[in-house]
Amino acid sequence: MGRQALGLDGTIVAETRLGAIDGLAGQLSYCGYSVHELAEGASWEEVLYLLWHGELPNAGELAALREELETERVLTEAELALVQRLPQEGHGMDVIRAGVSLLAGLHRPGLMRASRLYAEGLRLAAKLPLLVAVWARHREGREPVTPARGRSHAAAFLEALHGRAPDAVEEAACNAYLVLLAEHGLNVSTFVARIVASAQNDLYAAVDAALAALKGVAHGGANEQAMRTFLAIGSPAAVPATVDALVARKERLMGVGHRIYRTEDPRVRHLRQHSAALAARPGADGSAHAVAEAVAAYVLEHPYFVERKLYPNVEFFSAPLLYQLGLPLDTFTLAFAIARVPGWVGHIGEQLEVARLVRPEAEYVGSAPRAFVPLAQRG
Repeated sequence: MGRQALGLDGTIVAETRLGAIDGLAGQLSYCGYSVHELAEGASWEEVLYLLWHGELPNAGELAALREELETERVLTEAELALVQRLPQEGHGMDVIRAGVSLLAGLHRPGLMRASRLYAEGLRLAAKLPLLVAVWARHREGREPVTPARGRSHAAAFLEALHGRAPDAVEEAACNAYLVLLAEHGLNVSTFVARIVASAQNDLYAAVDAALAALKGVAHGGANEQAMRTFLAIGSPAAVPATVDALVARKERLMGVGHRIYRTEDPRVRHLRQHSAALAARPGADGSAHAVAEAVAAYVLEHPYFVERKLYPNVEFFSAPLLYQLGLPLDTFTLAFAIARVPGWVGHIGEQLEVARLVRPEAEYVGSAPRAFVPLAQRG
């Protein structure tokens, strides 16, 4: 076996009823529903229910789900104190990973069981946006904010972060982002979550592991890096020189290219539209979106990217969208995590059905058997 065979690309290691991806056609669906229809017509709460139960909720089921989320979204005194004791320095992903681990100490989750997985998953899905928002405000010396009742999950997160109710454009953009990032097959963080679940662990450990994998710049961390690139470019006029220099240095342009999609990522069009809508609001600073549009246009005509079929991916327009929603740069990937909890928990539920440890093997390619030499005899 050569080193070129070490990847797992195309290897089937699990069955899933959740996300279906056609990389050649640029198609994505959740439980049979096109992501285009879900992004345009569904709330993140509806998608969570779909991924966990296999069907979209009716009005009563959705109302009950929102009530549960709303109840769990309020941090207890102990949870609030935990968040406020977290380090104010360091990257948001590192701090909140620690927060999730410490939260397990408060909640004391048992070994994952199908009978209680979704109750625990709902609790964690509700708490995570508040952990992020309270911590982000606390490091800036601002008091925590409890979202008003009746808010959507997207609106509640933004209100907890900014201390005000979002406008309709902001809420729609955030909701679309959460829907589009909720599930994407057996990606790295989801695979890690399933592996941890197979070891008969608790849900918080699996989510912590998924968060660690998500931080990688080849995975969820690309949204932050893409935004840093856009900010460094500064203006549309500087795009050609900057991109040409990156190509010449053989550096990766974050947010461009995807391991699966050989055409446009189906999520891009919706993120682009919502980022544009945010930029078009009266008095809004649309410079981040303008730079992203200029980079996208240049990449789609640049020989290097055209020959390799590298297109803007989900992280590309996620960057200006999240930036215009006012998220600190080091919480961009945490927004990804907030969106992805339904997918992680759904896949963990499928893994629990297997009831078998995920234990692959590595082919040994080292030295042949040899005799031990005592230290004094070694040259």
